[in-house]
Amino acid sequence: MSPFALGLSGIGVMFALLLLRQPVWLALALCGIIGNALLNSVSMSLFVTGTGTFDTASSYGLSVIPLFILMGEVASGSRMSRDLFEAARVVLSGMRGGLAVASIAASGAFGAICGSSVATAASMTRIALPEMRRAGYEDGYAASSVAAGGSLGILIPPSIILVIYGSIAEASVARLFAASMIPGIVLLLLYIVVAWVLAGTNGDTGTATRYTLVQRLRALIAPWHFLILFIATIGGIYVGVFSPNEAASIGAFGAIVIGFVRRTLTWQGFIDAVKASVLISCGLFMIIIGAKLFATFVVQTRLPDTLLNLALSAELSPVLIMLLIVILYIVMGCFLEGIGMVLITVPVFLPVIEGYGFDPIWFGVLVAVLVELGLITPPVGMNLFIIKAQADDLSMGRLYRSIAPFLLAPAILMALLFAMPQIALWLPGVLF
Repeated sequence: MSPFALGLSGIGVMFALLLLRQPVWLALALCGIIGNALLNSVSMSLFVTGTGTFDTASSYGLSVIPLFILMGEVASGSRMSRDLFEAARVVLSGMRGGLAVASIAASGAFGAICGSSVATAASMTRIALPEMRRAGYEDGYAASSVAAGGSLGILIPPSIILVIYGSIAEASVARLFAASMIPGIVLLLLYIVVAWVLAGTNGDTGTATRYTLVQRLRALIAPWHFLILFIATIGGIYVGVFSPNEAASIGAFGAIVIGFVRRTLTWQGFIDAVKASVLISCGLFMIIIGAKLFATFVVQTRLPDTLLNLALSAELSPVLIMLLIVILYIVMGCFLEGIGMVLITVPVFLPVIEGYGFDPIWFGVLVAVLVELGLITPPVGMNLFIIKAQADDLSMGRLYRSIAPFLLAPAILMALLFAMPQIALWLPGVLF
């Protein structure tokens, strides 16, 4: 069997394992180890497995992942998400769909200190969904607003997905964070527009309690702790004071100090946050190690180079290539978890993308948007299942129907990224 055919077979076996409900890390690692053994030898495969595991576990660049996860867990345990929602609720009071818009706005802000869509969606479901139900919002509309807003944690920096993409593509994480900021804000605004349009037919006409200008200003200042964390982490990266790793360390330490100073974080809460961070980080690193082994196998088969040469010889246009890749990501996002999807596809697609002259930083932002879309796309949208787990009386059918209009927002953003790539590339060009 030729290396190219072996590479295609390896990808086929990997997807078969995933369809059989095997863990992502196991599917990637098995195909990588066996593929390397068939290409070279068993001893060489074992050597690659040992060095690959050590290199990933000791990587300084990847140390940002557990630190940002710890910051998000501490922030969630310190009720920062509740403070952000309360501030948005007061500021946006009287607006049609005010609570839904507040949920989306608070999710975007919390994503800026959390970096995890799952944590954002879970936190906002506990806080915002009961408030919207008490205000008479239609259940599906309320839940889909939370699901859409929760997905912003993937795109708005700090984003764990972008850190992982940067490690695979050997791209600057700081540039990726800068590139995703404006698209993240645009997507936030698009979600708000969708929520506002839908509000008129879902039992909310902006008749909630109205607050004075002074009360709104006080509410805006109330989450001062969020502003401190954001400026210290993302702001520090943008102005060049901190590297992403240093910013993550300062952010995690700052979240812990603020939580204890405000007395919203207990010692037990701190211990629970550390335990959760360790478990999540271990799971992510297992997937990354498996992906590294699989990527080593794929590179040795020269599969990416062969695909690029086939596309060039077929004279496929860059737009058509990107359209095919986007469609493949959308289909995969309906069935696969986001991080695994990135680790599986980027080693294969990135050389093709670069061969056609696309910027890898721009492509990283596009991949983050596609992963975000997968989080709210039926039938396996992770955010939908997180909400369902906390709202048992909500049927999945209603969630699927209600989320459909919100899918327009990331679709519009992707069209804008293709039409105006500077949406993603302008800020990195100015800052770095």
